[in-house]
Amino acid sequence: MWVEPERIVEVETQLGVALPPPLRSLYEHGDGRFRPDGQWWVVWPLNRLLVDNLDAWRRGWLPRSLLAFGDDGTGNPFCVDIDEGESDVLRWNWIDEAVERSEGPMADFIAEWIGDSA
Repeated sequence: MWVEPERIVEVETQLGVALPPPLRSLYEHGDGRFRPDGQWWVVWPLNRLLVDNLDAWRRGWLPRSLLAFGDDGTGNPFCVDIDEGESDVLRWNWIDEAVERSEGPMADFIAEWIGDSA
């Protein structure tokens, strides 16, 4: 099921930031991506994106420049740099409180982590 554009705008308003175009496009084509092979949301449903980011920013667990939108199955979130807009997908490490690695551009991330289900 895709996300209606009005709902994306509502979430952006509540977050106080616009979703970068590649991430917005991902949500326009589906509300999250579930990995049945590992039983987790590699791309969170939009409501979880909203709640988890607001909480992580409030607690200081995630820099306000990063927007988490999914995770790698271990709980470390995939993020985009909202200041950059077209940046790579980054994997944040909660323990080190730092970017663990880049997953490359959104197209590479989709090919690697989502595959045909996008």
